[in-house]
Amino acid sequence: MKHAEILSKLTLTSVLGLFFLATSPVYEEIIKIKWEDLTDVEWVWENDFYQVRFGEVAEQLDGKEVLVEGFMFPLEYTRMHTTFLVSASPMTNCFFCGPGEAESMVMVTSKDEVEYLYTPIKMKGTFKLIHDASMGVIYELEDAEFVED
Repeated sequence: MKHAEILSKLTLTSVLGLFFLATSPVYEEIIKIKWEDLTDVEWVWENDFYQVRFGEVAEQLDGKEVLVEGFMFPLEYTRMHTTFLVSASPMTNCFFCGPGEAESMVMVTSKDEVEYLYTPIKMKGTFKLIHDASMGVIYELEDAEFVED
């Protein structure tokens, strides 16, 4: 076999291998949420209540598996949590007390308990838009899993 034939077969094999590796669900890249993309919302007063209109990026993320990185805001006074908020800012910059709004947080429902940390955490799950803003939350991460560095 000539060198050119061997090289062409190796190249074809390499290309096919990379194609199958790249398209394998195991190696799909997870979309990392950018907080600035979530701030693209419009609040409209309708039917005696503020309604939210989401930006294009948030609409495209709806229903997709994503990675959210931010600061945990526990909703209960305990060390371990399955439901909590993840915020763009730490608790010292609380969105209820400071300049942040609903678009600066994501409600997380975790598959397993997550221990409260003061440092930023990463959670992976299904991103959902919440169209009923009456609870003050407009983004949700369902079936979330804690991601270690």
